[in-house]
Amino acid sequence: MKVKNDILIKVLSLGVGLAVGIVLIAKVFFELSYDSFYKDIDRVYTINTWYSQNGDENDYGQVSGAVAMGFMEEVPGVEVGTRTTFVFNGDNYLDEDGNKLKATLVCADTCFFKVFDRPILAGDPVKALGKWGSVMVSRSLAEKLGGVQECIGRQIYNEDMAGLKLPIEGVFEDFPKNGTLDYDILLSMDTYGKQSTDNWLGNDRYRGYVRLMPGVDPGTLSDAIRKMQEVHQPVTEFEAQGLQLTYFLKPFSKMHTSIPEVKSQVILLSIVAALLILISLLNYILIVISSMVKRSKEVGVRKCYGAEGKHIYGMLTKEALLHILLSLALAAVIIFAGRSFVDNLLGVPFRTLLVPQSILAIGLVILFVLGISIVVPAELYQRIPVDAALKNYTENSRRWKLGLLGVQVLINVFLVVMMLIIGRQYQKVNHGDLGYDYNNLFYISLFDGDRQAQVRAVETLRSLPEVSGVAAAYNLPYQGSNGDNIYLPNEERELFNVADQYDCSEGFYDLMGIKFLDGRAPKDTTEMAVDEKFVARMADFADWSDGAVGKQVCITGHDHPIVLSNDMGVTPYTVSGVYKSYLIGNLTQVDPRPSVLFHAEIGSMSSFMPHILFKVRPDALPKVQDALAQGLEGREINIVSYEEQIRAAYDGSRKMRNTMAIGAVFSLLIALLGLIGFIRDESLRRSKEMAVRKINGATTQDILGVFATDIMKLSVVMAVIACIAAFFVARRWLERFAEKVSLNPLYFIGGAVLVLLIVLGVVVLNCLRIARANPVESLKNE
Repeated sequence: MKVKNDILIKVLSLGVGLAVGIVLIAKVFFELSYDSFYKDIDRVYTINTWYSQNGDENDYGQVSGAVAMGFMEEVPGVEVGTRTTFVFNGDNYLDEDGNKLKATLVCADTCFFKVFDRPILAGDPVKALGKWGSVMVSRSLAEKLGGVQECIGRQIYNEDMAGLKLPIEGVFEDFPKNGTLDYDILLSMDTYGKQSTDNWLGNDRYRGYVRLMPGVDPGTLSDAIRKMQEVHQPVTEFEAQGLQLTYFLKPFSKMHTSIPEVKSQVILLSIVAALLILISLLNYILIVISSMVKRSKEVGVRKCYGAEGKHIYGMLTKEALLHILLSLALAAVIIFAGRSFVDNLLGVPFRTLLVPQSILAIGLVILFVLGISIVVPAELYQRIPVDAALKNYTENSRRWKLGLLGVQVLINVFLVVMMLIIGRQYQKVNHGDLGYDYNNLFYISLFDGDRQAQVRAVETLRSLPEVSGVAAAYNLPYQGSNGDNIYLPNEERELFNVADQYDCSEGFYDLMGIKFLDGRAPKDTTEMAVDEKFVARMADFADWSDGAVGKQVCITGHDHPIVLSNDMGVTPYTVSGVYKSYLIGNLTQVDPRPSVLFHAEIGSMSSFMPHILFKVRPDALPKVQDALAQGLEGREINIVSYEEQIRAAYDGSRKMRNTMAIGAVFSLLIALLGLIGFIRDESLRRSKEMAVRKINGATTQDILGVFATDIMKLSVVMAVIACIAAFFVARRWLERFAEKVSLNPLYFIGGAVLVLLIVLGVVVLNCLRIARANPVESLKNE
């Protein structure tokens, strides 16, 4: 019976540890394998922009339309270049029959597939992407349109621009899930205006890519890049004004793994996977050591009959193989049973994670586990002397077992503390102060430019008593912001870059709870509002000590409706008010620049404000939905919760919190199985000692103290070490957040105490039987 129990604990420990470990390892190597399926991916690079302006430095991954083509034509060592850009705001498309499709579209040029090789299933990509208005679609989208060959010649259109029919002239194989690029539709770049695609300065909305010639080091191209810029850009004039602008290359293969969130995720998942597999192995070895006394006579007899080391290895190899196979079968059952949970936790189905790199890593881990489960027991069993067959073998290996238990406590305290810190950080960012009020805030987006529809939507919302406020805006704070440069009237020097939030309507500031520190909101198109960071930054260039309100500035990218005759030929904007700075982006991707806002009237043809925001109680949303459906008949109404969009930005933190929680729970489960086995074996081994103690007057509390003292002393030491390790790992993980929790000692103390109480509880409960046993029963066979 005891043998069966030992096997059961071994299989449970390894099975649970391997199940979670395999899933996490697959996820880690799935992330690390991003974009590895492209041919010669080591020669593909992204073009990035770096600029320095009056002490402000920044770099970003977008360029102007002509830059990528300039690299291909004028920079020696570049084999081919391409660029892409998004066109439509919405992702809803319709075919000729009115069937709706969800798809992602970008403009791409004729060189796209020369840089990113994907199998072409139909059509000629050079012809298709070189013809105005034509598109290529992915296999999955083609199948929804009737088939790979059948969809050729059919037309689709974006619901925000129904007049632009896009004929399908080619089909490409889907981009794999472990790819940075994931497009369903490629629209010919010729469809976009030449003033944008052939532009060398500004309008830097394009992603540029190049494939270098074999053996070319991107670091050697800086002189050629500079020469190209001197031909097409006034770089000397820029530098005289304190502006530096240049381009550099980053490996495309590292584009995904260089994202801070991905880096943190890979490191933490690797740690959790390694610790779970390690704790499973430790449990396995612990059980093996515990059974050494019982099996010593068997090993001694085998040695008496000439068994050598290889025979011991052979015997244990068969046992380990059986245990591993049973554990893998259990792991497969656990993964299959929890597949929906795994999909939700990791964001992709488990089968999708099984890329070649993941399969190889999982195979190596299984071989490692098998090797350790053979070698360690075999080495221990070989130490059993031959005369163990003739007398009682008294080796108890108690230090070994205590050491293994101590490591398990260390792992569990580490995981529990990390779980507490990550969970608290998720709560903090999820309810963080963004500088504006988004409670009960919802919005709809109308991207087709129909101003009358916008007016009807606003009037409908304002007519509902349940709606407490309505406003329109070009941009929403959580979405980030484009940038424009500030300069003073009658001066050419651009001073600094700002987060340009563009236009908003009357009532926007009150709706969002944005407070003015000085002045008021803009009332017409000649005025602008700036934040407090703008005023602080302007102090480096102008004397605004008497206040910002009433001062005038100019900003690039804005065409003023009134033209006056001055040196610059541009009318400046008047600062009407200074508002309290609010967060643009989210707490993991904060835009540190000063921000500005302008005024526009709802329905005005001179402005574009697609987002209509309003506040309403969630229980009144059905009524709002019905009213908008009537007011905007024929349109699909999609009401979006602003709060849910904020939460979605921290989805990675939520998943990491859940992953750590699962790791901690399973780790504790595995460790408790080992602890129960250890106590059981110690109780049996020391039963006679305890009987003698009781006869000499020891109480139940004394007996429990004998078992618990050594275990708890070691556990406390290991808990301290675990807390130190967790401190450094947590501090590194928190670096990517703009607003972070303090590493309060209570997190470490609480996590350690929780694990220690569980350990103490298990020790006490499992020792009660021997502590309360009749000492006569333990001694009668002596």
